[in-house]
Amino acid sequence: MYYETYDLNLAGYICATGVRLASHMTDGTRTTFCFEQTGKLKQLVEDYYNMNAVINPLHYGSALKILKNIIYQKNYNYYDHQQRRVN
Repeated sequence: MYYETYDLNLAGYICATGVRLASHMTDGTRTTFCFEQTGKLKQLVEDYYNMNAVINPLHYGSALKILKNIIYQKNYNYYDHQQRRVN
């Protein structure tokens, strides 16, 4: 099972904590980021929305840059967790 979000800041926070991005999907102008559902991920999401998230700002900034590169890269092909080709 996968957790999906189109919230760039949340996805950046999750990545900055060391959780691996499983895939992403782009539909028009919206990109959805997919992460494998775990107990750790559930706690991270709860902490984020309850404003209890603590993260190294350099890790967070780097994660956001990587995710933005994924969003804006023109010829980037990726296979999502269901093995569908995503551009």
